Amino acid sequence: MKCKIIYLFLFLGLLVVSCGGGKLTEPDDQVYLSGGDTLSFPLDNTTYYLCKVLFQFEDKGREYLLFQNDRTRGTPRFLIFDVEKQEEFKRVPLYKEGPNGIPEIAGGCFLDMNRFIVTTHSPFFYLVDDQGAVLRKYRLWDPDADGEDRLFVNSCISTFYSYYASPGILRDSLLYFKQDQVGYPRKPDDWKNLSLFVSVDMNTGEMKRTDFKFPSIFKEEEQKHSTLYESECSYAHTGREVAVSFHECDSIFVSSDFHHVHAYSAKSRYFPAILPKAGNINQDLVSWLQEEYLKYQYHHLLYDKYRDVFYRFALQPYRFPKNKPPVGTIPYGQEFSIVILNNKYEIIGETRFPGNTYVYRMCFVGKKGLYLSLNNEENPCFDEDKLMFRCFTLQENK
Repeated sequence: MKCKIIYLFLFLGLLVVSCGGGKLTEPDDQVYLSGGDTLSFPLDNTTYYLCKVLFQFEDKGREYLLFQNDRTRGTPRFLIFDVEKQEEFKRVPLYKEGPNGIPEIAGGCFLDMNRFIVTTHSPFFYLVDDQGAVLRKYRLWDPDADGEDRLFVNSCISTFYSYYASPGILRDSLLYFKQDQVGYPRKPDDWKNLSLFVSVDMNTGEMKRTDFKFPSIFKEEEQKHSTLYESECSYAHTGREVAVSFHECDSIFVSSDFHHVHAYSAKSRYFPAILPKAGNINQDLVSWLQEEYLKYQYHHLLYDKYRDVFYRFALQPYRFPKNKPPVGTIPYGQEFSIVILNNKYEIIGETRFPGNTYVYRMCFVGKKGLYLSLNNEENPCFDEDKLMFRCFTLQENK
């Protein structure tokens, strides 16, 4: 009986540590993520707490957060929050119609406090001012193009968003986009000829492919109308290099010139070895989504410029409750871990998190640490009228 009581206390102790999102390390971890202070931004009744854009930036030494509602709910606009004051600083209206109308808004990024890029699920992206006026409209591809330009059609839409961390990359006048759709069906050898990124010159509007090709991780031949690969990925930009993380691959792929690419192992300790597998597209949507969530897969890859480290999110398999079909539902109970890599892309630690506390899709890196959203509907402190985050800092494993 005494032994059972001891084991019970041990179990409860581990449960408290887990639910608190605290220290879960192994002896070889150099660092782990430790939870600390929280941020809370008030929201009005026209602002939905989940979002499509969540990017941190600095202006004149102050720290801000760029926020855009999920595209299917809330008012389409950018909100700028002052991180230190924890309050709304500025609103940038985005219009669907009229002379400044932007159809199919699907993300954006910050250039400066008076200029923003708005991306869309269309051939266009836009440069707008802080009043939502369109300063310039850029065409990524022409649906009526012929010859070589025809290859761009349905291959590159413009989306900078944080659902999967896909930030804007601007080098001098060149703005880089990840290609989301690359035509199908594809043979395994086709991937090495497909550019993962394209660039657009913000001065001239000229569009070019890069030599950063898809890696040779897609081994099966796709069959049109039956099997296709999910080639979605997240990427992070350090200012010197871009690092790409595919959802079903243990390695990440790094380039400093969008030409030469090096692969580094960034495998979660909680995962078996994984590689992409072509999926069956003949399934109904519900069955397909249920199978996707039952896979081990990676999600965000974030770069922390303040501490010169990377965070790679690793998602555990998740089964939706019977009363919650996966279509349009957030997997609030899904557990995850965060792999921490140094600036040489070496794993230096990994911390695991419970599924009933944080929203892994909503996160950002700030001056003080990595912020994870607390707007999980299973979290006791959930409040739909507030945008809430907990700050996690790197701690040495002693």
